Amino acid sequence: MRWKRGAAIAVVLLLLLFAARTVLYLVSEYSGIIEVSVDPGQPFYAVYFSCPGSLFLVPEFNQGSGTIEERLESLLTGPRHPELSPVIPEGVRLLGYNQRGDVLYLNFSHHLITNHQGGSTGEIFTVYGIVNTLVGAQGVRRVQILVENRRISTLAGHLDLREPLEKDYEILGGSQI
Repeated sequence: MRWKRGAAIAVVLLLLLFAARTVLYLVSEYSGIIEVSVDPGQPFYAVYFSCPGSLFLVPEFNQGSGTIEERLESLLTGPRHPELSPVIPEGVRLLGYNQRGDVLYLNFSHHLITNHQGGSTGEIFTVYGIVNTLVGAQGVRRVQILVENRRISTLAGHLDLREPLEKDYEILGGSQI
């Protein structure tokens, strides 16, 4: 009877070890360092992009005061660094934006939905790449994503976009300056 208990404990410990190793592998799959090319003595801001194989958004730092216009232009242009990928689908146009209080309303063309690759990770990267980039600019605390002047319930079926969203710190990868 004692050997059965010991064997059961050994099996549980092996499963825990395997699970921990798998999680550590997935989290550390992207361990590269992306160089920052800004002068930290001057104003700069972060724009968030995805990195293939990573579970997090990665910041790319740009020199400037970080106005709404600067952040939107950087986000729509896409990353400068070759290891980063855009979070905005190709062909998407910003039709306009306005700010009411601490909420920034962004109005995108229908391409935000029709050109989106889908999937829960892709949707999270697109939505929070936008939200996390713009929160903090000129009093923005929340972002409401609109498509063709309408609120949408979701982009690809995984996130509720009916209300303005706040910055999500859990999706951010580490950065060094």
